[in-house]
Amino acid sequence: MLCCLFFILPLKAQVKQTELDRLVAFAQLAGNIRYFSPTDVADSMAFRAGWENIMWNGVRMSRNVRNEREFADSLIRYFKPIEPSLEIIYKNQKLCTAPKPEPKELIVSWQHKGLQLYSGQTRSFQSIRTNRRSTMADDNLSYFDFLSIRVPKGKAGKPFDLKLNYSSPKDKHIKLYRNNKYIRDMHLLTVDSVYSYRDSIPDDAGFFVIKIGLPDMPGTFSLAHDGHITVDGTKYSIKELTVLDVAASAPTVEWRIIENDQKLFDEVNAIGDTLTQQLTKNILTRFPLAVYADKMYTYPRTHVTNATYQYNKGLPRNVFFNTDVQSDLNLRLANVMLIWNVFRLSFVYNPFDEKSEVTFLRQTLTEVINGKNLDDYDMALRRMLHTYKDAHIFYINNLQHNKYNFSAPITLIHLKDGFYVKKLHDQVLQGQLNVGDKLLAIDGITIKEKWKKQQYFASGSEANVINNAGVFGLLYGNLNSEARLDFLDVYTKTKKKVRTIRNFEHPQKHLYTSFLERRDNRMLNDSTYYFNLSESPLTDTLLKYIDDPSKHIVFELRGYISQDSERKQLLNRLIRDTVVQRNLLGYHILSPTNKKLVSGPQKLIPVNRNPKAKFYFLIAESTQSAPETVLDVVKYWKLGTLIGKHTSGANGNINTLFLPGGIMVTFSGIKVMNSDGTEHHLKGITPDYEVDYTLDDVVQKRDPFLEKALELISKK
Repeated sequence: MLCCLFFILPLKAQVKQTELDRLVAFAQLAGNIRYFSPTDVADSMAFRAGWENIMWNGVRMSRNVRNEREFADSLIRYFKPIEPSLEIIYKNQKLCTAPKPEPKELIVSWQHKGLQLYSGQTRSFQSIRTNRRSTMADDNLSYFDFLSIRVPKGKAGKPFDLKLNYSSPKDKHIKLYRNNKYIRDMHLLTVDSVYSYRDSIPDDAGFFVIKIGLPDMPGTFSLAHDGHITVDGTKYSIKELTVLDVAASAPTVEWRIIENDQKLFDEVNAIGDTLTQQLTKNILTRFPLAVYADKMYTYPRTHVTNATYQYNKGLPRNVFFNTDVQSDLNLRLANVMLIWNVFRLSFVYNPFDEKSEVTFLRQTLTEVINGKNLDDYDMALRRMLHTYKDAHIFYINNLQHNKYNFSAPITLIHLKDGFYVKKLHDQVLQGQLNVGDKLLAIDGITIKEKWKKQQYFASGSEANVINNAGVFGLLYGNLNSEARLDFLDVYTKTKKKVRTIRNFEHPQKHLYTSFLERRDNRMLNDSTYYFNLSESPLTDTLLKYIDDPSKHIVFELRGYISQDSERKQLLNRLIRDTVVQRNLLGYHILSPTNKKLVSGPQKLIPVNRNPKAKFYFLIAESTQSAPETVLDVVKYWKLGTLIGKHTSGANGNINTLFLPGGIMVTFSGIKVMNSDGTEHHLKGITPDYEVDYTLDDVVQKRDPFLEKALELISKK
């Protein structure tokens, strides 16, 4: 493991070591309980930024207590109501103990497939509590309109009866909600197939809607009404009352079909499994990873709810969008902890061992505490994310975002010894700058000095950082701010100064290496077809040429990939035989120390077995994610020729985390290997023919990638 990737900062006098000890200890225990305590109340804290409130309040507590014993007592107040079986030992003395287990018919524990985050959900990752409904599962119900009717005249506020016919292999538990407020339960028993639903139409309602929330896989369950509704003793045809377009404000009842979570994988936590953590030299904690439960409760029971728990309070309701809260130092520290916990538990490329991970947290917290303003805080988060080294880490801070939306009207390219002008987007600059001029300084700061800070505006491989933080980052700043730039003239070799305004937005970042004036799909010669796969949807012409062995197709893939490539099964059209990939690995997580990577096969079946055209792919460091999946198949099943630079080495589904104060962070939640077993992360797919730009290529606006493809085609 890499133990020294993090940055070294001197601890200023105002940051006490004891304060850092407590902040780190609180972060560890809060993260462990949040993601692994199986109790109902711990799970319920996901509602309304509950855990964000707990972290924020906990940071304040950790900074304000006077000594370690007082801190240990505070941890009991914080977490014992959430996890009643929590034990805290201070200097070998048990400050609180777990009650004796009460055996019940069910055993509840967490299983994480990756980590499904409550703020920023994606169906690629799942987190469930075995034998117990989790908040995440309820939140992921799929809704459809079961009843959407015009209320008969004079019947608002009247009682109604709806006859339901159903079929289910097991009893169904349905919770009824109105305006997100729980009303009552409804039980559909397997011993029957008919249920009479009785309720009242809301007062003054012109329309009435019943929605059903179904889990992703409802199985063989079916539910239907008999076509009629009886309101205040009068029978009406539902078909005649149905209205397809009803205002969102119409009174609505939700029927949420609630079922206990089913196992994601075979491994489970059992009664007796515990999570033990030495938080500080003198404080040790432990709590069970599995508890007993019945159909109603987990045991031992706690009488706290997410509404009554005293530390689930204080932050504004719109905390995820309210940038004003960033001014609160305690919230800034809490955000660092929230990121750190998620990354230590589920980031598949985590570079730290347990010891260096804690050191990294301490130093990041120190930098935030020592920061003078919000810019320093923003840089601390960027530096933190840069250290994790993954090009799938994207970061948006809405408070700072406008500072990086607008560029000087110049596109750069990076050559071996620096950054050069690739294209000018302002006629005023035409007489001042040349394509090929070398950038020396920005606003009086040399590129070498500026890069010491600028590099933290991206993550991943060195090439990816240069592309994102450099080529598409160096010239950014506030809208209409002045950029004072120093250049070395490509022809006279003299230095010159240029002033311009940051008012330009790059329309296409992906094809950053292409000098083609035309990027449209076209014939390059009688047999060679250029297709811009990074920008264009698949066309009938392309699909016809794929199955024409007399054609050569040059695919432009120095960027992302068109969105319908998967929908129209591009890969399945390129192959002639079935391809089975086993290069995606996802985490099975039972605890911070009990997790493993598991792979599953992905099968591609050819659309046909016709002879194919000759395929060539132009690739670069900006090629990442979905295009790398395509290129892995192309390279290791020998479907075509790869020309250019190695790709980004950033593939796998992205996980998203939203943080208080208008901040978003993403990261890889699935590890990817190349199909030949070699490392993909940070290394990517290696081209068959490596090509790079020279300064002369830049000045003459030549594209050596495309020229190499045409050279290979002419030789064949």
